Amino acid sequence: MKWIQKIVSFYDRTAVKIHGYETIPGSSLDFFYLVPKVYKGKTITLKDGTKIQKDDSVYELHIVNTNLSQLDTNYGNLFKMLREELAYVASFINQPENHYVKGVFGITLLHRLAKRAGFTIIDMSNPIKRSLFSFGENILRGALSKDSFKQKKKKKKKVEAKECWMSRADILELLE
Repeated sequence: MKWIQKIVSFYDRTAVKIHGYETIPGSSLDFFYLVPKVYKGKTITLKDGTKIQKDDSVYELHIVNTNLSQLDTNYGNLFKMLREELAYVASFINQPENHYVKGVFGITLLHRLAKRAGFTIIDMSNPIKRSLFSFGENILRGALSKDSFKQKKKKKKKVEAKECWMSRADILELLE
């Protein structure tokens, strides 16, 4: 299993370098990368009524996969880390040069956790994209987490990746 972990770590580090991902400014956790994006999908409406439309500026959150084996990733601690990181995202988005950002999103298997943190959860409509993301996320989590792949397979049922969105307004509420 160690060889899979090495391959996945190499792939992850290479993708980060190629795409220029950067961790959230101010955060010492290094739990997420914050990646600027221009939204290219169909219009979606978030739970607070915010509409994300084609060509809107958003940030994508990516978990720093190579740090997973060094972090306490039990459910309660993941929630705490997510809330802490979102506060840093809020501070970053609140800066004048980011006034145009409409929200943040991530694609993850951890959508139940994201929903608890206030994200709008949206099913991925493209079944091929959903399957590819789900497969990739499962491989990454299995290879880079503390638990062995066999232990995870025994205690977890199949979970599919979903889009998790939070509007600018909802993020900024975290500053209050």
